[in-house]
Amino acid sequence: MATSPFQTIGIDLGTSHSALAWNEADSAPQLLDILQLEAQGQAFASALLPSVIYLPRPGEIPASDRILPWDQEGTAPLVGRWARELGALNPERAIVSSKSWLCYGGRGASASEPLLPGKSQDPGRRTPRQAARDLLQHLRLAWNAVHPGRDAGDAPLVLTVPASFDLIARQWTEDAAREAGWKDLTLLEEPLAAFYAWLQCQGESWRQHLKVGDLVLVCDLGGGTSDFSLIAVSEEHGDLRLDRVAVGRHLLLGGDNMDLALAYHLQDDRGLSLDHWQFQALVQQARRAKECLLAPEAPASYPIAIAGRGSQLFAQTLSLEVRREEVEALLVDGFFPLCEPTAEVPRSRNLGLQELGLPYEKDPGITRHLASFLREAQRNVQASSLLQARLGVAWDSKALSLMPSHVLFNGGVFHGARLRQRMTEVLRSWSSQDIKFLESASFDQAVALGAAAFAAIKQSGQKLRVKSGAARSYYIGIESNEPAIPGRRPKLQGLCVLPQGTEEGESLELPDHVLGLWTGEEVSFRLFSAPDRAGDQLGHMVRDASSELEELSPVSCRLTTAEQAAPEVLPVYLRSQLTELGTLQLAMQHQDSPQTWRLDFHLRPEHG
Repeated sequence: MATSPFQTIGIDLGTSHSALAWNEADSAPQLLDILQLEAQGQAFASALLPSVIYLPRPGEIPASDRILPWDQEGTAPLVGRWARELGALNPERAIVSSKSWLCYGGRGASASEPLLPGKSQDPGRRTPRQAARDLLQHLRLAWNAVHPGRDAGDAPLVLTVPASFDLIARQWTEDAAREAGWKDLTLLEEPLAAFYAWLQCQGESWRQHLKVGDLVLVCDLGGGTSDFSLIAVSEEHGDLRLDRVAVGRHLLLGGDNMDLALAYHLQDDRGLSLDHWQFQALVQQARRAKECLLAPEAPASYPIAIAGRGSQLFAQTLSLEVRREEVEALLVDGFFPLCEPTAEVPRSRNLGLQELGLPYEKDPGITRHLASFLREAQRNVQASSLLQARLGVAWDSKALSLMPSHVLFNGGVFHGARLRQRMTEVLRSWSSQDIKFLESASFDQAVALGAAAFAAIKQSGQKLRVKSGAARSYYIGIESNEPAIPGRRPKLQGLCVLPQGTEEGESLELPDHVLGLWTGEEVSFRLFSAPDRAGDQLGHMVRDASSELEELSPVSCRLTTAEQAAPEVLPVYLRSQLTELGTLQLAMQHQDSPQTWRLDFHLRPEHG
């Protein structure tokens, strides 16, 4: 690979917006103003690229109105601000939230990836991977347009993903990046990237803000998702060490929910009769009203005007005032309710059938989700003496929840000062100690900036890196060897092949645990995980995997030997590794020969 004259690149591939930052040699990360179309034939540059793809109808938009420097034919995917505006008018032709589909689409042995937009029959529909590819390719070409003669795809790239992304979502993200022309790739969790941005801003003075025994909660609320992580501060060889010790679930709950809630409230409260176009316009203005009225020293109200629709030449404009107190009551109390640390998140389903789609959260109470996360983190640490040692004085075995000493807010939602204040109020009501707050580098761009900073640290070989490793424990399904009993199937056991906390690049093996591998016919390998079994060590066997663990997508394939004559069972032992991209590689080593069969836990088995 040719050496690039620039150092590293970081990308935040966001649910609602994406951003790119890069480092020149020995310089602080800087943001790219991303060229995109904002209207017919009009291009502009912004540090944020809306993560929206629009599929125009044949003849809807002349090619000459879609030209960008890298697309003189006007045939590239329509991405960004104009795509978002067109999609608001024609939602059946817009691909939004494609990143979330990476985590939820196409699961199961026979499932295929969904096509987006889901309710469209357009032949140009994209899979989630293809949508991510289009966004990442736009970012690469936008960088190249500003730096002629250089290809960003040749630079080391750190691409961020939610901490809660599973193995398959990480693999699909890698696939999309490589298809978009990025060659040297590392994945980094978004909350960690936001933390690296804070470290970058602090320089060496970060040690003055954190000490041994501190526990930092990174609270990342974007347009479409909520992500929680905990980072512990301990000591190693006389220096401070940082460990990510807990990761929350992937919550489809964020700023977009708030904008919709406010728009519906205004429509119902003011008795408005709006068509689809007008309601979409109301949602956009509700977002602006939210940001204005939740800011420090906000005005008492915010004016909204919506163009009228009708056959008259001069249709009447609908005008209304949004009051600060009603926004606070709806959004602050509705999404950040005051609650106890024991608050539960409702999980019940009332109907047997529901419309297929993303599994949006039914409970909008973000503080209740946070309470649940902190209790789950406490239970997980309870099971691991290693995690307890990392927490040090922050660990209280009698506590209900694992309470942070510091909080770092990230995500566009926290532009609203009242939302930060409410989250602060709730956390302090739960804790017996004062909670301090770390100032974000940028609520919108910290993840991209932190990714670029991490890339520079990684390339330089510096030691300052937050130890993260596997956020979950992973298990391979093992069929029990039991006598046949009518009407009873043996329980599927789960063998731990990758304990929680395993470092990237670390190789593990179980030479004394010999298993039988079926070769010569189609077989299935079932993979399970658990976010709260940090005490399970390599080789631990869970007796009933189906009921005690969470199942991921299985891999089905036919494994053979060089001279396979008939199906047979061969003795093998297992080796596993967590790659730098966060994927699991599992090797089955023949006990009596050099023969090895390898599986990457995506749907891509490799026989060898």
